[in-house]
Amino acid sequence: MNSRSTWASQIGFILSSVGAAVGLGAIWKFPYLAGSNGGSAFFFPYLILTFTVGLVLLIAEITAGRLGAGSVVTGYRSLGGKGFVPWAYLGILTGYGVMCFYSAVGGWTISYLIDALLGNGIVADKAALGAHFGSLVADPVKAIGFQALFLVLTALIVNREVSRGIELLNKIMLPIFMGLMVVIIIRGVTLPGAEKG
Repeated sequence: MNSRSTWASQIGFILSSVGAAVGLGAIWKFPYLAGSNGGSAFFFPYLILTFTVGLVLLIAEITAGRLGAGSVVTGYRSLGGKGFVPWAYLGILTGYGVMCFYSAVGGWTISYLIDALLGNGIVADKAALGAHFGSLVADPVKAIGFQALFLVLTALIVNREVSRGIELLNKIMLPIFMGLMVVIIIRGVTLPGAEKG
């Protein structure tokens, strides 16, 4: 019997869980939601609800994973019987849909990162930025190529055992992400008109 890959440390597991729980929507849409719903008056209830609801769902997911100790289908079958198996397949289909979205955005991110490293990606003019993005998505070879590159990189990371793949990457990337968020927040609150939201 093959031994299962496990987390090497609790901090690696916690960082990976936080990275998975934060979600792109929370980062992408949050500034708009906060600005249009009262700024800090929106922030604190949002934060409390995110942590309470998110923590409950995270604990439920971890518990289900430990009790199921297998694939999604075997986990649902062992936890709820055969009647729950269709829900497992729906979960797999949902994961596929989410991956389609994230891989496209990940491809755009790689493209922007390369452009920024080459000195072509930092554009202050909104119209020029829109045209830059438009040229990326209008070129199917470029858009699909970067999406494929993102998928290959993701597969390489996931293919490694947990401690040398996902855990290692999250130990590096999540602190960088948090540092960048602090820089963005500080920059945002020091801009002219920041007090107006």
